[in-house]
Amino acid sequence: MWYIIFSIFTVIISLFLIDRKKLKVLIPAYLLSSVIGFSLDVIFDFTLKYYYYIDAPVPNGVLSFLMETFIGPPYGMIFIQYIPKGKIRYIIYTAAWILFLTAVEAVFHINGLLIYNRWNYFFSVITYIFTLLAITAQYKYLFKE
Repeated sequence: MWYIIFSIFTVIISLFLIDRKKLKVLIPAYLLSSVIGFSLDVIFDFTLKYYYYIDAPVPNGVLSFLMETFIGPPYGMIFIQYIPKGKIRYIIYTAAWILFLTAVEAVFHINGLLIYNRWNYFFSVITYIFTLLAITAQYKYLFKE
């Protein structure tokens, strides 16, 4: 149930924070976020069993698909839309996003909805760094400033 509520919350927040005129720039970030997130879930959740979701109203694979469609990617779009110019500002901005994403994950983990088997917050931070850098690189490649 919490997954559905958080998905609805994320979509609503996205609708308010995303400039629909910039969808040409934001859709690639959405797609890359989705591919990276789902790929990581396939590797670390399904294959290696490093973590898993519980109390989901749908099977784990379907839940991962829905989460990587309605939760992670909208945040990728918001990240790209407000990306600042300048290296120092970008580093601070990205660090704030990593803290935010880790906090969201911590809420799921602390409430027992996400169980770590051989996973920890350090691994999550590494995956968030990789994901945000990949989205930034894609953005800079596709839409040279």
